Amino acid sequence: MSTRARTAKRRPTIKRRRRRAVTLLVGTAILGAVVVGAISSFGPGAGDDADARGDGAPIELFAGPPEDCAGGAVIDGWTEGTLHLDVRDVESGEPVREVRSEDPAPTGSTMKLLTAAAAVTSLGPDTTLQTRVVQGDDPGTVVLVGGGDPTLSRLPSGQDGVYPGAPHLDELAAQVLDARAADPRLRDEPIVRLDVDASLFGGSPWLDSWPESARTSGSVSNITAVMVDGDRDDPTNAYSRRGEAAVDRAAQAFAKLLGKDVSVGPLVEAPSDAAELGIVRSAPVRELVAHLLTHSDNTLAESLARLVAVDEGTGNDFSAVQAGTTAALDRLGLSTDGLVLADGSGLSSENAVPAGALSELLVEVARGAGDLAIVDDGLAVAGQSGTLAEDGRFSGETADAAGHLRAKSGTLTGMSGLAGIAEAADGSTVAFTIWAEDLEPGAATTTARDAVDTLAAEVYRCGASL
Repeated sequence: MSTRARTAKRRPTIKRRRRRAVTLLVGTAILGAVVVGAISSFGPGAGDDADARGDGAPIELFAGPPEDCAGGAVIDGWTEGTLHLDVRDVESGEPVREVRSEDPAPTGSTMKLLTAAAAVTSLGPDTTLQTRVVQGDDPGTVVLVGGGDPTLSRLPSGQDGVYPGAPHLDELAAQVLDARAADPRLRDEPIVRLDVDASLFGGSPWLDSWPESARTSGSVSNITAVMVDGDRDDPTNAYSRRGEAAVDRAAQAFAKLLGKDVSVGPLVEAPSDAAELGIVRSAPVRELVAHLLTHSDNTLAESLARLVAVDEGTGNDFSAVQAGTTAALDRLGLSTDGLVLADGSGLSSENAVPAGALSELLVEVARGAGDLAIVDDGLAVAGQSGTLAEDGRFSGETADAAGHLRAKSGTLTGMSGLAGIAEAADGSTVAFTIWAEDLEPGAATTTARDAVDTLAAEVYRCGASL
């Protein structure tokens, strides 16, 4: 199913710099020691391995944190709930600063980093999600077979909704009508019934631990293998209210395109040998991952997490997501012990992940391991794109970090967080996870988010010297 291809695409607004070490070269001459040269900058823990014997080996000197680094004071003075912090040097992979980094906690939408990494690893970056129509058991029946693509659109071809480059129902209907017109056995038989096969996904379409307000606020839909426009009432509005009958909405919209007298029949499982009448394909997984990260699309994240579970053979319902995602992450060499993954979007408060697990993944993302450069490319850039450009984030006192860190945000009723990569002012590259947990109601989107952004800006200013 998978095509695994490496992408070399990088975000042009982020300059990647190699960390320079403070190196003092010492030579010995007959008449005495002569200092040959010195090159100065900052580095994490420089001097730890310095050779003090004067035998000519390079000596790395630690020059201390930058003068504008106040990270320690921000951490020590933290007042917004319970702080979970993990900052790691990308070059070495070693921790720079840890606060409760091994304590599992709800992730909010920072969970999407795990889902995105699993999707590009398991499904492959060039895989597309297919929606098909096959001939039914009788001449007047066709079957719409869902492939788990929430981007399929009921808008006319040429008109984009929330998902750019999405496939369209009218294109699929045209293929079906053309295929039947070309078949002598079917050309004179009108389509009278549309059945639907949504069996790719099983179990409940809604997770009990999700708040019902997530549906009315447009945050997430029922998770079904057949839907259109993420089951939004308005296909062009990302936060339009979601319905409670995603499969039926898609089926009714498609039936109208097949003919005015076409009725919607029952849910079925299409015969494996049924003749194919039409097929449309989503954008490739690499583009779906970029969208779900930059725009924090919960429905897209849940659909991809479910598809990973199917691809990994762990099942096709919510309970299969943990085993599916961790199977993919295991292949990346990441530690998955103790992870509790109730969903793929992070919307559930029952998720429990250590901050260190996300930072460990982000080190590999920053290094471009496997196909993880795709995950990096999907991260929002502070003050420039996605959720990190909304509501004036990374302006004012944190404006100096704009354009220098890229991350995924996360918000629940009781938490606010940010996890990403910073090209720091000292020349180092660091991966970081910051969560403010156990918040009072209402704090997650106000003062706590500002505090998280303030600490993230200090991560940029301090880098490996935090």
